[in-house]
Amino acid sequence: MEVKDGEESIQLPFKSTGDLPDDIRVKWWRDDPEPMVMVHVYQNKSDQPDKQDEEYRGRTETSKKLLETGNLSLTLKHPTVSDMGRYRCRVDSRNIWREKTVLLKSVWLTPPNRGSNITQLTLTVQ
Repeated sequence: MEVKDGEESIQLPFKSTGDLPDDIRVKWWRDDPEPMVMVHVYQNKSDQPDKQDEEYRGRTETSKKLLETGNLSLTLKHPTVSDMGRYRCRVDSRNIWREKTVLLKSVWLTPPNRGSNITQLTLTVQ
């Protein structure tokens, strides 16, 4: 996937089982490079923007029906080179605990006959 720096969005994938319990907590964070940064928190059936780092506030969203569908993927709007790194998502409740790691890598390209650089962001899911 290629995106111009700061213009598109990218999805960090995480699919779980559907019909998740109401007490589910979903936390996305970036822990590499350090320091650890809270990217997105979903708890008590709603997003918790006050618990995320300012750098990501207003730039992330999850599915509105994540409890029903199990789609815990995170959409990151206006990605930049500073967003690259290792992202983790942890899902937990009284009876569930799951975790996923996604690597977001960046490569700068300068295409021939173009005046601007393009950032190619690539995802690796572990």
